[in-house]
Amino acid sequence: MTDIDPWDMDEDDPEAPWNKDPVEGMPDVITPGRIKVQLWFYLGGEDQMAHDVIFNWGGGKVADWFYDISDDNPGLSVMSSSPFTGEASWENGSDVEIKYTASEFGPAGEQTLGGAAPKDDALNSPQTWVNLATFVAGCCNGLMMGDYDEDGDQ
Repeated sequence: MTDIDPWDMDEDDPEAPWNKDPVEGMPDVITPGRIKVQLWFYLGGEDQMAHDVIFNWGGGKVADWFYDISDDNPGLSVMSSSPFTGEASWENGSDVEIKYTASEFGPAGEQTLGGAAPKDDALNSPQTWVNLATFVAGCCNGLMMGDYDEDGDQ
């Protein structure tokens, strides 16, 4: 993030980080290793907050991930952190299965998004990882906000 305070910006300011495409700032070509995607959400507060999904991808059809509020948000304490960790896999070539653990929000669980598996020839595309990060964040946010239980039921 830049050295600006996002809370000093207007909601509709085109330069506000929440109005930017998350692909901006990512490498043009994704290679195996650490992949960071930053997404912005309202989660029960008045202001949008940056959240990071960080993947560790070995090049196959599985990636470990970490999800939490971003350190890029100004003025947050360590008490703002409620991290999730897990694994995303699409080994059947069709569905994405998310396994997660978050000690603050109940036991480990999993959710599946049918038909959402990344195509093998698109794994080097930043948009593929933004899409996967959006699904991971949606699962985690649903648990935090009480939209889902540990079994993924609404």
